[in-house]
Amino acid sequence: MKKAIVTGANGFIGKHLVDALLLNNIETYAIIYPGSSYLVTNSKLHIIEMDLNNILDHIEDFPTDIDILYHFAWTGVRPELRNNLEIQMSNINMSLDCMKFAIAIHVKKIIFPGSTNEYLYYGKPLNKDAVPSPNNSYGAAKIALRYLCSDFATRNDIEFIYTIIAGIYAADRRDNNVIFYTIEKLLHGEKPSLTKLEQKWDYVYIDDVIDALLAIGRKGKNGKVYAIGHGDNWPLSNYIRIIHELIDPSLPLGIGDIPYDCKKLPSSCVDLSEITTDTGFIPRVPFEVGIKKVINKLKEDMNNE
Repeated sequence: MKKAIVTGANGFIGKHLVDALLLNNIETYAIIYPGSSYLVTNSKLHIIEMDLNNILDHIEDFPTDIDILYHFAWTGVRPELRNNLEIQMSNINMSLDCMKFAIAIHVKKIIFPGSTNEYLYYGKPLNKDAVPSPNNSYGAAKIALRYLCSDFATRNDIEFIYTIIAGIYAADRRDNNVIFYTIEKLLHGEKPSLTKLEQKWDYVYIDDVIDALLAIGRKGKNGKVYAIGHGDNWPLSNYIRIIHELIDPSLPLGIGDIPYDCKKLPSSCVDLSEITTDTGFIPRVPFEVGIKKVINKLKEDMNNE
């Protein structure tokens, strides 16, 4: 892999991926939305401001020897927008245009990201055989796009790989979820109020996600669906108890204090056997190590307030 394009290059995964590509001496075309800022400079980095809805108007602006396109642009990811059908449908159309663009400039391989949101009620570790069970328009749109692009790639003789990415966490990311809620409560010396947290989940540190994406770029096989995660697949309560132990085990921990608000519990587990076999990827960052980085960064931010 010598040249790559990354859409959504100033998004969370995109910016980390661009950094890693540059560290690996890969010439990178980073596509960002017009008016966005991008602070990285590098002789092998080309920053292109573009509305991806118009990407087919820019075919002549790119070389025809790109090895890989990582497509990470997607709007409407925030929870309050995941059921906005108009936004999610526009993502499908934009992504299909990116496929047409890649074919026009003779890109060799395309990697699209999915998420465990597409399979929240599957009930088993996710792999290529997982049966979709989305609970919102965002997940449904991702599933529809996966099958549309797979068919489109097959008919146009271009390599297409789809990924299912578990719950990402990082020191430079803040999410509205039980992990960050618990950390913030405990750092303030307060008791978090929680359900029994019996649903099984997988969390993966951003460094491992990027390692996996690079490994798929180099060695991933055409037509495959790869799950990306750490592979712990623990009940959520396990993660919370680790956080509790790292911050202050003397503080009260409210596991079981509040009832569930749903009849069927979701799950987010992954089966890494396919990606490990094909690419050699093995996650490097245990949850205890990664979440300690998150806790330390939150402490630092609190002290600077």
